[in-house]
Amino acid sequence: MTSPPQGAGQTLKFTTLDVFTSERFAGNPLAIVQVPQTVRLSQETKQVIAREFNLSETVILHEPEDETAPVTIDIFMTDAELPFAGHPTVGSSWFLLSKRMNEETVTLRTKAGDILARREEEGKVRLRVPTNFKTHAPYQIDQIKAQQKALKSEDYVNGFDGAEPVASIVKGMTFLLLKVTSEDALGRFRSYAEHLHIPALGDWAKFIGVYIYFERPDGVIRTRMFDATLEDPATGSAASTLAGYLALQKGPGKWDFQLIQGVEMGRKSEINVWVEVGQDNQITSVELGGTAVSVMEGFITI
Repeated sequence: MTSPPQGAGQTLKFTTLDVFTSERFAGNPLAIVQVPQTVRLSQETKQVIAREFNLSETVILHEPEDETAPVTIDIFMTDAELPFAGHPTVGSSWFLLSKRMNEETVTLRTKAGDILARREEEGKVRLRVPTNFKTHAPYQIDQIKAQQKALKSEDYVNGFDGAEPVASIVKGMTFLLLKVTSEDALGRFRSYAEHLHIPALGDWAKFIGVYIYFERPDGVIRTRMFDATLEDPATGSAASTLAGYLALQKGPGKWDFQLIQGVEMGRKSEINVWVEVGQDNQITSVELGGTAVSVMEGFITI
């Protein structure tokens, strides 16, 4: 990397990755901005930096005193901070372990709690997701379905009028899980005009996405994630939520899921989730896995 630019202002290193893929220009892009211990950023500055990168999420990574300490990360969308998100935590873990070749694990400190990540084979990382799983009352999305001119009632497992399951992986990260009857129907779904609002969720409703999925005969789950006009190429929090919901339907045991997202955007992403359900039919652990690849490095001046 070249030296930082000279002139007024504080310069911070950044790296961009493509996450949930080993191929550049696929997966979900992520910016990681490294903040030295001597630098303090206001919430407003962090939000402005995320808005400048204009990605689905940007990570503000606070460099620790030593490599044994947890690494604090802040996760920002362009308009808000998130307590947890999948591709930023997988990407940050991969980034740190790629710099620490003698280390097998790293701990991320997020607003949702500490996350232990470990190195896996084939350049992957696997992390334990902070989980406060909750299934909410099903919800009808008549207005969103009415905007889908290319879909018919039979394209939805629950039809036009059926209510759809709603679940949260942690408080503030909630998804409506919309199952369709074919991969073709999945491909015909389009973005919708307004953010989904579910009044009954209360403070569980900080973020609500629509996660559409189809279970292929080979067991792979094909997915897409929308938040109004935004489509996300890979959503680890949504994948964790869906896997948790499906695991609860299966009952006690250890279950693994392979999900593929982003195909319709030309950014294929491969996501692995492992869920353990206890004898009381409660989720005891959720683990999320994937890989990443570096794309760009540079400096941002603030």
